[in-house]
Amino acid sequence: CRDFFGPEPVPPATAAATLLGMCERREIPIALFVRAAESVDDNLADIFGPVLAAVCSRLKGRNLTDQRTDDLYWIAGVCDKKRGGSPKLAQVLVSLPIFLPPPSTAPPNPMLAMMAGGAAGSRPQQPGQGYQLQTESVLGWILAPTCIDTALHKDKSARQIHFQGLTRKTQAAVLSTQNLLRSSMADVLEQAKAVVNPLLRADEATRDAVLCWLGTMITGTQARTKSANQLDQGGGPNHFVDSMEHAPMPMQQGLDMRLQMQAMQAQMLGFATPGVALNTFWLLLELVSPIKLSAVEGLEPHYVLRDGAPHATVLGGFGEEARFGDSDEVAQAKADATAGGVLAAPAKFTTQVFWLAMRAMHVLLVPVVKEDLCFAVGASYFQSKDMAKMESCLAEHFLHQTILESNGFLAGLAALLNLEIAFCLCAALPHRAAEIAAGKLSSGSVLTSEVSWQWQVLPSCILEDLIETLEYFISIRPPGQPQSELFLHLKPDLLLTLVTFMLGSGSHVKNPNLRGKATTILMTLTKQRDYAHLLETSPILAADIVPGCIRVFTAVEKTKQSYYDIRMQLKYQLRIPIMELMEKVLPLDAHRKSLLTFASQYSDEFLKFLNQMMNDATMQISEGLDTLQEIRRIVREEGEAALQRPAAQDLSQDEQNEGGEDVYRRSRADPKEHCKTYMKMGHRTMRTLWSIIKEAPVVIVSKLNVLQQLLHSCLNACMDRLVGPKCLELKMQKGAASDFEQYNFKPKEMIQMVAEMYIYVARSDKDKVHKLIIEDGRSYRPKTFQKAVQVLKREQMISAPLLAEFETFVQDLNSLAASQEAAMANIVIPDEFLDPIMSEIMEDPVLLPTSKNIMDRKVIERHIMSNDDDPFNRMPLAVSDLVPQTELRARIQEFCLKHGLVAGGAED
Repeated sequence: CRDFFGPEPVPPATAAATLLGMCERREIPIALFVRAAESVDDNLADIFGPVLAAVCSRLKGRNLTDQRTDDLYWIAGVCDKKRGGSPKLAQVLVSLPIFLPPPSTAPPNPMLAMMAGGAAGSRPQQPGQGYQLQTESVLGWILAPTCIDTALHKDKSARQIHFQGLTRKTQAAVLSTQNLLRSSMADVLEQAKAVVNPLLRADEATRDAVLCWLGTMITGTQARTKSANQLDQGGGPNHFVDSMEHAPMPMQQGLDMRLQMQAMQAQMLGFATPGVALNTFWLLLELVSPIKLSAVEGLEPHYVLRDGAPHATVLGGFGEEARFGDSDEVAQAKADATAGGVLAAPAKFTTQVFWLAMRAMHVLLVPVVKEDLCFAVGASYFQSKDMAKMESCLAEHFLHQTILESNGFLAGLAALLNLEIAFCLCAALPHRAAEIAAGKLSSGSVLTSEVSWQWQVLPSCILEDLIETLEYFISIRPPGQPQSELFLHLKPDLLLTLVTFMLGSGSHVKNPNLRGKATTILMTLTKQRDYAHLLETSPILAADIVPGCIRVFTAVEKTKQSYYDIRMQLKYQLRIPIMELMEKVLPLDAHRKSLLTFASQYSDEFLKFLNQMMNDATMQISEGLDTLQEIRRIVREEGEAALQRPAAQDLSQDEQNEGGEDVYRRSRADPKEHCKTYMKMGHRTMRTLWSIIKEAPVVIVSKLNVLQQLLHSCLNACMDRLVGPKCLELKMQKGAASDFEQYNFKPKEMIQMVAEMYIYVARSDKDKVHKLIIEDGRSYRPKTFQKAVQVLKREQMISAPLLAEFETFVQDLNSLAASQEAAMANIVIPDEFLDPIMSEIMEDPVLLPTSKNIMDRKVIERHIMSNDDDPFNRMPLAVSDLVPQTELRARIQEFCLKHGLVAGGAED
């Protein structure tokens, strides 16, 4: 090193001390330092390591207002070969403890654990390494500047500097501040890339060191995925708002204290704070963005099966995540991959960085967007209740949006999501991977029951993260505003294809809630022009959307009750977008054809779907009408004030917590809101049922049990409530103006739909429909049907041809009922001809093989749709197990013919 020490050799320690002194005086130009490093072959780390460590240490404490770019670009310059730097120095840098510090061996601090929300006396867990990398490593210091992390930066935080007195700022001033901060955040990302990219280019070992730092940061922050370490405690925005309002300790009701406690949790549990987590994720987006969609086939699904260095560090917690396949299937896939030598082959860098980004979305991004949604909802909720809470929530939301809605971040996120979507489709449909990579997946069906090993080995959370991310960018925009620019960058054909695949592939995606959420996203996207055009023109969507909707509708049947309404089933909320989507596509010829094809080829699935839809309609309308009837009674007897929620002193002891508050405050809906909710859902379900029956009445009429349910439980019951003897109980007191609209109650529309559905099924088999209606001893009344005709005439609700058809239908129905009543008056029906449960004459008697009882086919099939067992002994029972009793049926028909009774027969 003649430039520094002259011609005579000097000991490494002396050289290091000399260089370090020059460094402290800032007397070392980049070119000279690099030339010196290139001239040394031995003791490189001993001589140059202390200097690199010293310059890196100057970056500690970096923030938005003090970015220390001179030192940062000096480090980037000496490592970047493209700019005259030395790969040797890059190798030295990643070998230093300041690059990847060893895990801390200090025991957790019990006092700090208790202050961060842990129970007193509980044993604190060993912290992760995320917070340590954030505060003790050079890349952590480089990624530290952020406009969020308010509790960490305090007086120097962007919120303290820019968003105090937020209510006094104009919208233009807020946008101007956000743009200024976006520019600063974009600078921080460019600075990080200036250091990281040269390290990745240096050599394989240096590249692996960077990947290990990123993997360790993600693994060290994994505690953030747990509900206890998120501001909403895993309960979502409603829980966040509720706890901000009703937390037992006043200090827990303030957002600043909650953020402070979260910062303490980060230190105690070792996870990176939200700002650094988001910056790390953004850096990974930049590393993934060069990967083209055409290269998606080269991204290895089996990489997730690898172990050993550096793969175990890259994969981290993904090795323990639940997979789409069961443990035996995953084990077999790993055994096959090992035997084939696939896992021994060198891994591609593109595959490694892709999997890192997928993990980062799960650990670094999703918890942040969940909390931002809480801030947005909190700002709206507290706007008229508590201005201080509103300001703090709104300021945090604006700061998060500064990053999450910046052009560079959205473009990078869209690139990753496009890649993930194509990757998932390739894994699910490996025989079509070449089409997907080439962007030519444009025909055929993507619904398949065959599950590939490529799909089985994938962590199931990757789809959950995708859906949660899309949900956030859909719901974060206020009503009436255009969708996020994210959707302008996404590939509409790929996204709609994957979501459609999720709807109809229960063997691949077993989480019904996730499939229900996918429907919501699909329905929301189709309101945009590009996506709506594909809905109308794509052969894949035409073939698969309706079958997918039907399958996901039945899949959500067993979802849990809502936490916020103890009478509300989440399945109702998940089914609303499914029905909206079906109504949107059924007017299109290709989708209507798909419905008819599915109803014909998969009649059992289709009829189960109808059964559940009719159950929903019956329950929702009944709940809405019962609530409206109860509202009328309460107002009539006790007055309007009695409709309010009960006061604390009126609650029973088991309904109060220790503080005397209503423990059911989240789920105790007031009657008016409850009525409005169920009426709206009931109308929606009935309208979808009307659309389907209009298109496929033949399939419904062919199944007696389904037709009976439609007529007895749904149409007859609804007709009786709307125009039957008790219909006046739904009206206001005499002289008062109608308030039906206030409750989302549309009786005219409902009567119209009911009448038209009678017409549609009667066109297929009027005699069968008439017979089943008059068998309904609970809801059928001749006067009710005659009154319905009069109401339809008076209000001119349906067209003249349909009205004439319905009037004839009712006349023939009532005539048949009168003749059957006369015929039944003078006969005794043998017990063996009666169904043992319904006590009605059987039309198609069948034997239940396990209990040896005989029942009417329509009755037992309707039971099997819901329970899959023999009602007499609860043994498993399927429709295919039923044994027809042809001799008994013949005797029943002979008896009916002899006595002038209308007899049914076997199903079509």
